[in-house]
Amino acid sequence: MFSGPVWLMQPIPYFGEELEGEWIYEPKIDGWRMEIIIYEDRKVEFWGRRLEKRPNWTEALYYLTEYLKNLPPGTILDTELYSTGGRRFIPTLFATKRKEEPIIYVFDIIYKEGKFLGELSLEKRKEILQRLKFKKPFQLIEYRPLRDIKRDFQRMVKKGAEGIIIKSIDSPYWIGKDGPIATHYWRKIK
Repeated sequence: MFSGPVWLMQPIPYFGEELEGEWIYEPKIDGWRMEIIIYEDRKVEFWGRRLEKRPNWTEALYYLTEYLKNLPPGTILDTELYSTGGRRFIPTLFATKRKEEPIIYVFDIIYKEGKFLGELSLEKRKEILQRLKFKKPFQLIEYRPLRDIKRDFQRMVKKGAEGIIIKSIDSPYWIGKDGPIATHYWRKIK
């Protein structure tokens, strides 16, 4: 069981090396990485990824908790906070009078019902996410099998993404003790 936020796993840049096994790609959203914690007592917290700076966003984003009521307690989600107006309007999501509305892209699950899921493959974790019922503004991030890096990258950029994140379908989820773990299982291409 967890007692607070965890260090989120981080992608490393892709340098064109040969990839082994099956991979997927997701759009690289130019938002703010956010961890969502639903405790056993149903209390919800929102945290930015730079835990060394204690980025507890819970008070400012409390209005989002109503959309998470149907999710199981003991859950930690790895997400990206974005806005209907793009990256530059994300700070207004923390204001009393928002200029834009939030979009929260959910791309991984670290705990569910108090059980650590990081030892499961990404494929299994994605299956678990598919079974959860998310309400807007929360949505599962789109992903597809990686077939052609250049073509897949161009497709996502044309759709407005900053680039793509490629992930091994077999990847575990590692959480660090003293800081984030950067992993070769996840690669970013911008």
